[in-house]
Amino acid sequence: MFRKSLMVLFLLLMPLFAFSQLTKGVRGKVIDREGKPVAKATVKIVDKSNSQNHYEAKTDKDGIYLYAGLPFSSEGYLVSVKVGDLPEVQKIVKVKMLEMVELDFDMRNDLVVQETKEVVSNPAVDAQELFKNEDYQGAIEKADEYLKGEDKTNEKIVLLIKARSLGKLNKADEELQTYLKYLELYPNSDMEKEAVGRVADLYQKKGDKENSEKYKKRFKELGGTIVAENYNKGVEKLNEGDAKAAIDYFKLAIADDANDPDAHRELARAYAQTGDYAGAVEQLKIYLKMKPNAEDAQQWKDAIKALEPMIKK
Repeated sequence: MFRKSLMVLFLLLMPLFAFSQLTKGVRGKVIDREGKPVAKATVKIVDKSNSQNHYEAKTDKDGIYLYAGLPFSSEGYLVSVKVGDLPEVQKIVKVKMLEMVELDFDMRNDLVVQETKEVVSNPAVDAQELFKNEDYQGAIEKADEYLKGEDKTNEKIVLLIKARSLGKLNKADEELQTYLKYLELYPNSDMEKEAVGRVADLYQKKGDKENSEKYKKRFKELGGTIVAENYNKGVEKLNEGDAKAAIDYFKLAIADDANDPDAHRELARAYAQTGDYAGAVEQLKIYLKMKPNAEDAQQWKDAIKALEPMIKK
C-alpha cells in the first residue's frame, strides 16, 4: 500500500517536473543587420557562476532558437551569438524557476550598443573607476596604458589620477614627476593649485628647500594655504637632530591634518630617537592602518617588531 502511494505521488509530480524543465530556459530570435532572420546560428549559453556549465542552441530557418531545462544559476547566464564576420554579441540574463526568458539578438541595434560601450569603456574611464574603488596600482596601470596611446582627450584628468594613486602608495619620486609633467602640460588648469601645493610638499620631504620654497610661493599666489608648515618644520628639526622639537611640530601637523599618515610616521621616528618606544610603535601602527599598501609598509612592520621588546612594562 505504501509503495503504491509513493507511485501515485510520483505520477502526480511527473507532469510538474516535466513542465518545469520545459518552461525554464531562454528563447528568442536572431536578426542580421539587414533585418533578416539568421538561420543555423549558434547561440552559446554559459553559466556565470560555473563556466563548466555551458549549453548551445541553433536557430531554425526563421532565426528562432530555444534552450529549455537550464539549471538554477546564482549569477545568471552569459548568452552570446556571432553572425558571420560581425563581432560577437553578448548579453547577461537571469532565469527564474518556471520561467522561459525571451532574449532576442538584433544586430541592427545590439552591435551599436556594444560598440558604444567599448568606446566608453577605455583605460581613462577604467583608471578613474579603479581609483574610486581604492585599487591604486590598477589605476596607475590603466593610466599608463591610456597615456601611451594617441588619444589625449582625457590626458589632464588621467595624469591627476596617476599622481594621486602614486601618492596613496607612497611612491613619492614618481608622484613628483607626474605632477611636474601635469604642470608642464596644463600650467593654468583648474587643478593647478592642488598640483603646485603637492609639488611643494614633495620637494620639502626630499629636503630640496630651494624648489620647495619656489612652489610654496607659487601655491600662495594661487590662493593656497600651507597646511604642511608644521610638518615641514618637524622634518627640518628631525634632520637637525632635535627630536624633541620635532615631536611638538609633528603633533601640530596632525592637528592641522588628521588624515596625513606621513605625520604619524615621522612622529614615530622622533619618538624612537627620544627613547619613547611605546609612542613610536603606537604612531607606526596608526600609519600602517591609514596606509596599509604603502611601499615602505614592510619596513615599518619590521621596526614595530624590533621596538616592541624594548618597551618597558
